[in-house]
Parts: sequence; structure tokens; C-alpha cells
Amino acid sequence: MGTQMTTTQALTIQVHDAGGGFAIDRAAAFAGITIATVCDYHQHGLVDEPELDGSGCRRYRSAELLRLVQVRTLAAAGIPLAEIGDLLDYFRHIERVLDGSRVRESEDLFA
Repeated sequence: MGTQMTTTQALTIQVHDAGGGFAIDRAAAFAGITIATVCDYHQHGLVDEPELDGSGCRRYRSAELLRLVQVRTLAAAGIPLAEIGDLLDYFRHIERVLDGSRVRESEDLFA
């Protein structure tokens, strides 16, 4: 699997997410990692561990699946796990700043 999500993978996430998400084995397979690696990511605080559903299973939804792929991609690029959380938080902050700039720009266009 490449480092970017394909359209088919994105659609698969949306379809399965509507049905309640993936169990850990399917989430791990989707991200191209093992269940043990998913648990390791939880222990390092890199991916939130989903709540148990009514059947006692943790269901990974779109946000967790995306985060698994992001962490796996950065780890495969040689970024130490200890640095990945801060790096992804920084990327999220930059994204929010840019989104805020876009909103202000569109408001200026219609002012």
C-alpha cells in the first residue's frame, strides 16, 4: 500500500464507517500493520483507543483509520514514535490556521 489513500480506500472507509466501523483486526489490515502495532500506537498515545460498543468490540471509524495510516506512514519514513504525536499535532494546528485564513479570505471577498 502506498503512502496516500486511494479513492477506493476512502470510499471503503466511508461505507464501513456507516456500518459502525472496523474491528481492530480489520483496522490493522487496512492500515497495513499488525494488531500488536495498533496496540503499540495506543500505548504511545498516537491513536485514540475507541470505546467499546454494545458487543464489547472496539470499532475504528474514519478518524482512527486515517490516524493509523498517518502514524504508519511517518514511522515507515523513519520518524521515531516518540516524535510522531507532536508532528501530527503540529500538522493539525497548521491545517486549522490555514482553514481560518481561507474563511477570512472568503469573508473579505463577499464584504
